[in-house]
Amino acid sequence: MADLVSRRSLIIGGVVATAGAFVPLVRTLTSADAPADGPPLPELPELDLKTPQGEPATRTGALTAGSAGAGRLAYNGTGPGPGPLLRLREGDRVRLAFRNDLDAPSSLHLHGVPMPPATDAPLTHLAPGQSDVREFTLPPGSASTYWYHPHAHGDVERQLLAGLAGPVVVTGPLDDQPALRDADDRLLMFTRTGRDVLVNGATRPVITARAGRTRLRLLNATVGDHLLLALTRDDKPTTAHLIAPDSGLLERPVPLTEILLAPGERAEILVETTTPGRLTLRALPYFVYGSGGQQSTDRPMAGIDVPADLRPLELPTSLLPVEKVDPATAVRTRRLLLDADGDGFYTIDGRTFAHDRVDLRAARGTLEIWEVENTHSMDHPFHLHSYAVQVLDRDGKAEPFRAWRDTINIPTGTTVRLAVPFRGEGGRTVYHCHIAAHEDLGMMGILEVTEGNARSDEGPASGR
Repeated sequence: MADLVSRRSLIIGGVVATAGAFVPLVRTLTSADAPADGPPLPELPELDLKTPQGEPATRTGALTAGSAGAGRLAYNGTGPGPGPLLRLREGDRVRLAFRNDLDAPSSLHLHGVPMPPATDAPLTHLAPGQSDVREFTLPPGSASTYWYHPHAHGDVERQLLAGLAGPVVVTGPLDDQPALRDADDRLLMFTRTGRDVLVNGATRPVITARAGRTRLRLLNATVGDHLLLALTRDDKPTTAHLIAPDSGLLERPVPLTEILLAPGERAEILVETTTPGRLTLRALPYFVYGSGGQQSTDRPMAGIDVPADLRPLELPTSLLPVEKVDPATAVRTRRLLLDADGDGFYTIDGRTFAHDRVDLRAARGTLEIWEVENTHSMDHPFHLHSYAVQVLDRDGKAEPFRAWRDTINIPTGTTVRLAVPFRGEGGRTVYHCHIAAHEDLGMMGILEVTEGNARSDEGPASGR
């Protein structure tokens, strides 16, 4: 989810929380790189979905992972950009067939989309030529931006870099209200190919605004790039409004001038587009290592050209109520340590991933507090499958607003405290770092959610 802590202080998407007010963060911006002067932003093709006879609420479709030539991989033969857009609606019953036509094991993970562990099946790999079907129903409140990608442990980075990733957009009743319905809704999916980070498969594309407010759905589908994004006009910060991190809308828009998207995270922002001219979406320098060694560069990612005479649109004053999870009702507090073993592998609680070992057990219907501490030298985005979480605080500083999330960046040397409700169906699922190389090299664990009381220990019955 959109990590709104930038650098090492509590910064809400580029605005500092001070005495309950939002104060803009002053930043000096540069234009060291070329401007956003690429092609028009590509519109990604939508996956063809059918409604079976007699099943008016059911949507069916199919995805096939296969070769696209020249070492590239693709879903349904698309490319060189992302796979087809899967557009769904709250209340849909979805039946999605997947076939692996690669020459290596693969799988399909619908990242963040609410579904039980048995449906998500993150531990199941399909051999070449095998198929399976995912069937699930989208609950109320699930409208947001998600994505899909392989989850073949040990080969995730290679398959993602080769092109296997695609977007998912779920809409709901609030999207029918004028404030959102009339906005220019644009998806920007960031992927990496070689040295370049692309947007919808293009380099520095340009959007021509079609309404007085533009909704940008920002999706970081790179294998390991932290993107600190800011909108600028004439090299000066421009305020936007966050309306949704990963897993659903906020209660009200939050003003921001920058936002950090770690690998796997998404964010939706509203941008006023009534003043004619050019807005630039930039990736600002971000230090991934606590020592300051590795960082991204200041570079333009996309441009927004605003024509004259676009009619202003009202900013929504409220969005969707977000339940307040009460930490006092938690049955347990766990502490998870993210680190490395010195031999090139990455660890959680000092262990690398084992397919046949349960690392944590929890009881269905309970609430737990997870204190995720990063003792490693670089940031790690922490992703939990099937169970959405709320951030309570970061190094003791309370999160300034409530939101449901599935991916949370844990900066080096920090601890983030999460409320984790185990709702819905139980089963075995996984939690891991969403830097693909770290996941492949061991930074993943297995969670088993059971009926009744979970074991009092935090690990497996045997094989610790």
